[in-house]
Amino acid sequence: MLKQFGGALRHVSDRVDTTPLYWELFRLGIEESSYSIRLAVAQEFGAGGNAAFAVIRERVGLSTDPVREYEDRLTKLRAWKRREYETWSANMGRARSATSLSGAASTERVRRLQQDRRALNRRYRTQRVVLFREFVMRAWTLPMLLGSVDEAHRDEAHERLTKWLRHLDPNVVGGAPDLPLALEAALAQGFKYAANRRPRQPETYPGGRAGLIRQAETVLQQSRCWYAQLSLLHALCLWELQDCAGGHGGATAVQTVRRWLSMAGTVNAAPGHTDASGATPRRCLHPFVAEAGDLVALALETGQPERFLWIDEKGVADNVGARTDLRGSHRRHSLWIPPSVGWSTLDPRAQRLVADVLVMLNLIERDGHPDEVEERLARAEQPGAPLPPCIRTDREPLRPGLRVGTSTPPEPGTTCLPDCTFQLCPYPPRGWLPRGEIREPFCRQQQALLPGRVRRWLPRGVRRKTPHWVGMRVRELDRFWGAMARRTRE
Repeated sequence: MLKQFGGALRHVSDRVDTTPLYWELFRLGIEESSYSIRLAVAQEFGAGGNAAFAVIRERVGLSTDPVREYEDRLTKLRAWKRREYETWSANMGRARSATSLSGAASTERVRRLQQDRRALNRRYRTQRVVLFREFVMRAWTLPMLLGSVDEAHRDEAHERLTKWLRHLDPNVVGGAPDLPLALEAALAQGFKYAANRRPRQPETYPGGRAGLIRQAETVLQQSRCWYAQLSLLHALCLWELQDCAGGHGGATAVQTVRRWLSMAGTVNAAPGHTDASGATPRRCLHPFVAEAGDLVALALETGQPERFLWIDEKGVADNVGARTDLRGSHRRHSLWIPPSVGWSTLDPRAQRLVADVLVMLNLIERDGHPDEVEERLARAEQPGAPLPPCIRTDREPLRPGLRVGTSTPPEPGTTCLPDCTFQLCPYPPRGWLPRGEIREPFCRQQQALLPGRVRRWLPRGVRRKTPHWVGMRVRELDRFWGAMARRTRE
């Protein structure tokens, strides 16, 4: 329905002022609790061209710095919470003093004030999440708008996007980048959504493509977050593809991807220790980024990105899709990877990668509180230990069968291994995941990708039994995905 609505707005935008309707669409993308719906709204808004861009122009001044605006509004929100708590504390103090004198009436007042405190916490949390979602929507849509506005607005769209990217440049900020990691990841997603439009799509202006590619490569160099790097590799791959049948030669594809991987995270990387000879050791890529690089090379070589890439982890894991054979055929869809593509279309290596990426994202995002998500994102970027032990060696601490009770879910880190510094376990109970549960068919497919009982006894060099970033036994990984599959059934 959202896709039809977005198509209708674009169809009549030359005859009717659709900017007020795009504002309502933007508001829906902020207020909607469903991640999948917010993402669909962002993609339709980003394809809206001049009419959608007018919403940003009317509500955000051209001279406004987005990160400073975000910090200022967050500071005001926290100041409001502090004032409300001071008033509440004064009222509670008076109520408790009166309890010893007047008895039941004051006890009832204390009980009501306790309810008021819980309501205050809920209001602050709601406003905090809405503020974060607004800036995520802006980060998602700006790269898409740069690709969909016409020549008259392209310079302004480019300038607005550049204001975000300056906060990743240490030469501009005078030190460590101050763009929140969550917003860095959202910007990278926006580049991927923009790259998914084929050059011949009506809502795509060729003039914006070259600028987006340059900016995406710059962000890849300055990125600090593994998820941003993975998304940017996908974006650059889609832009590199030609709008015709066939792909790159194998050597050319490998050289192209090798160049991109050599860029990833080089500007803001932590300084490496030197060895005895004084040389800096080779920088290690995050295992998920390295695997994504291999898959990107295969996508370029075959010209079939839908087999090796995805647009959204949750969307592709929820949708079984249909197997297609596009070799030698011309694409008729306006997107490189349409929404109808599901996990059955993906190569088994891509299926395994998207599964563990989604598990890692759910561990980081959990219930979606922005401050806590930012802290966990920072903990996930540890030099020398790119993946937590619950992903690499032992998934028992995840406890995927954990059920939520009447109280709040367990705090992250309560079931971690003693030497784990990530503090992400256990896996969030059902109902506490912003992206939603990983559905049973996809979990069962992860079990099906593991070798059977006979093949499990083959030497590891003969047949890879588990992904290269996983060092546990096959039966342990099988048990984990079985427990994940039973979550949605129960």
